Amino acid sequence: MPSTAPNQNPQYNHFINTPDSAVEDMIDGLLLMYPSSLTKIESQNVIIRKDLPKHKKVFLLSGGGSGHEPSHAGWIGDGMLDGAICGGMFASPSVKQILSAIRAVTSVSEKSSNDGGGCLLIVKNYTGDRLNFGMACEMANAEGRSCRMVVVADDCAVPRDKGISGARGVCGTMLVHKAAGAAAMNGSTLDEVVNVAERVAERMGSLGVSIGSVCLPGQLAGRSASENEEELCMELGIGIHGEAGIEKSVWLSANDIADKVVSTIADFGYGMGTSSERLKKGDRIALILNNLGATSNFEMAILAKEFVNIVEDKLECVVDRFYVGPFMTSFNMHGISLSILCLDANGEILKYLDAPTTAPAWVKSDNSASQSNRSTNALESLPDSHEDNENDGSSASALSAAAEDTISSDLTNGAIRAACKAILEAESQLTQWDLIVGDGDCGITMKRGATEVLERLDNGSLSKSNAVKLCLDLAEAVSQSMGGTSGILFELFFRKMAAIFIEQCGRGSPVDFGLAFKAGVDAVMFYGGAQAGYRTMLDALIPAADAFDNGIKAAAAAASAGADSTANMEVALAGRSNYLGEDQLRGTPDPGAKAVSIILCAIADEVACASS
Repeated sequence: MPSTAPNQNPQYNHFINTPDSAVEDMIDGLLLMYPSSLTKIESQNVIIRKDLPKHKKVFLLSGGGSGHEPSHAGWIGDGMLDGAICGGMFASPSVKQILSAIRAVTSVSEKSSNDGGGCLLIVKNYTGDRLNFGMACEMANAEGRSCRMVVVADDCAVPRDKGISGARGVCGTMLVHKAAGAAAMNGSTLDEVVNVAERVAERMGSLGVSIGSVCLPGQLAGRSASENEEELCMELGIGIHGEAGIEKSVWLSANDIADKVVSTIADFGYGMGTSSERLKKGDRIALILNNLGATSNFEMAILAKEFVNIVEDKLECVVDRFYVGPFMTSFNMHGISLSILCLDANGEILKYLDAPTTAPAWVKSDNSASQSNRSTNALESLPDSHEDNENDGSSASALSAAAEDTISSDLTNGAIRAACKAILEAESQLTQWDLIVGDGDCGITMKRGATEVLERLDNGSLSKSNAVKLCLDLAEAVSQSMGGTSGILFELFFRKMAAIFIEQCGRGSPVDFGLAFKAGVDAVMFYGGAQAGYRTMLDALIPAADAFDNGIKAAAAAASAGADSTANMEVALAGRSNYLGEDQLRGTPDPGAKAVSIILCAIADEVACASS
């Protein structure tokens, strides 16, 4: 294994050996991932199908700089590419590399572009790629090989009439690979395959948008914004090499981003040269939502919804095929691109897109993403059991009614509002603690619960005078809003309290908050499995329950002390902190325990204020 001197350890932000060996190491890894289908040309960063067809067919080659994986090696297989030429990171491959790939798939006896053989180079519109692939193409033809080249320029960020470079080639190139590959597999001649590739390329437009820049192997950080641009966190028209976009923007919602991207592509139009056609109502299209490298699947799903809705509602086009995934990345950029391909009226392009392929990176689209093919009716939810019981004359309903006016409406209203307000104010601090000792979601989870409770309080759906209904309403509110472990634990706590109040009302006894609180805490311990000292919310709840007989003020003080004590606990026996070591835990309190203490302290202060 390569080694470095102890005082010369480089600092990289990537899983690599060295920046210089990264491309070769990546290629070696691909060959190990697909040993039965991929091989490489000796001494060249060129990947070729291991099972090259013996019969005469048009062979397809593509490539460019590395760092765009799965492009281009991911498209090697029946029905797509026969080889991929890998340049350095974001750098065009050399003429020598490209020519070696052409020689590997052609013979000098191929004289005609109409005899079923030959080679097509599919090239993205960058000066280095055009020149190097073009030179290799001409050299191959001079050797008596039949070779052609198609340039893809689908980027809508660069005006059509801006200089000789024109629009860049980006993710739409994938569909050119697919259509041309299907045509070649179907036995089309070189001229026919070129015609298919050009037809797809000229009917397409793409645009990218990013939140963060790309950071390549060997770099500690990517391109950063200047001081006066720090709040302009989004970049429209970003290039796949991290080139600056056409517009910087403050953060925009997924819906706004989708609207802006679709509108820009639609206004740009499609077609070659300076002329263009516009998408029309009723046009059938294929969409690519491309992950530029670091966008989560969660975000991709949200964007998928917004892009389809905008395309169909605003452009009134029909989405026949929808491809979502990482297809042509910008290494690790947090961003996406959208490509829109206007399908032809006779369905020929769609036939090529739907043709089978063994390329490992190809993701087959469902037959249609169109709204007309999607169910608009969700399954009807079953009513909640406690809602049924309210009107069914059951004993539980009667006992719940018996709990009416068992608590002060004004005090309940004030206490709940104070607790929710305190949680909302503490959100960022809870999140900060949880980023250190958990998974970072405690603040937002508690905020969701507090916001939901306040909304129900405002719209009158939260009982303020009935102890049983109050606890059931709170259980329902946290169940519907919080999610996660803390959400279910709070729900268990409130439902157990409601059960205790029902028992007390059944005996004709007054409601005992201390007893119900203690029972709720016991339920959290039983079902959750944690105990005191495990570094969880129970380290605040258990002391509060023990002190509740002395009043809410004493319970709140005990909860606060218990929560603070978790900062000195160097071992966690439950929750996400269970995976962390002493050094990571030391000095940071458990956020769940702190949330409990914040709630109880706010309630205690409100009760004290109301009593004074």
